[in-house]
Amino acid sequence: MEIKKEKYINAVLFFINNCDNHLGITKLNKLFYYLDFISYKDKKTTVTNDQYIHQEYGPVAASLETEILPHMKENGLISIENILLASNKRKILFKTEVDADLSVFDVYEKELLRKICDKFCNYSTQEIVDQTHTEAPYYYSEFMSIMDFENAEDIDILEDVK
Repeated sequence: MEIKKEKYINAVLFFINNCDNHLGITKLNKLFYYLDFISYKDKKTTVTNDQYIHQEYGPVAASLETEILPHMKENGLISIENILLASNKRKILFKTEVDADLSVFDVYEKELLRKICDKFCNYSTQEIVDQTHTEAPYYYSEFMSIMDFENAEDIDILEDVK
């Protein structure tokens, strides 16, 4: 399946501009998990066409860190700052250099983006990680395996988007 790069890029820009409270790479991955898995639950199609890998801190979008973010940084769409915290953990901070083009999304996708930000903006990274660990796509997958979109029916954290 080919990544929907234009939608992916504009969703990154939207999330950075609208969900920037506690937004590092771990939380950004979880926002994309909800974007694609809830879309699949509601419409049997995802927004980005990416796959998600079961990792220790929850679902990780396969292309986000390896393809999408480097492309965006190289093309001047975002800046990325790595900060070393006192705990020796790294924190990645994002800043957009352009606005998201919401015209690439249909009405449903725009509403889903907004509802995800409204719901999770004030969640800490640990809170959103903990939430994803309770849901079927994560629970029924094995470490480092691709998570199955068919398990998305279990996700009921947002009210209906349709």
